[in-house]
Amino acid sequence: MSRDSSRLILELDKYRREINRKQISPTLGDVEMDTLLPVVNICAKARAEYIACLMEIANNDDEDGCTPNQAEQLKQHRITYEELVGAANALETVIKRGYVDVKGD
Repeated sequence: MSRDSSRLILELDKYRREINRKQISPTLGDVEMDTLLPVVNICAKARAEYIACLMEIANNDDEDGCTPNQAEQLKQHRITYEELVGAANALETVIKRGYVDVKGD
């Protein structure tokens, strides 16, 4: 990579951090463990509901296997779980990139 390209990337990273911090920090405020625990809990609950739905289908299996209705219920649990995990991962990225202040730092 050329020196000009490297400088451009560094400048882009600087502006990206500033702009993201300006947009995100006022929304979240300072984060700490108490801020994050509800996120962990809701993700765990969604995972448990998704797996419980799967186990219910498996344990009540008859000769026909999984019904379309059961598959739809499982799908809805998966969508909820994946959406929450995606959002939690985005929150983790926000913290790692310094877009918010962390209490205790």
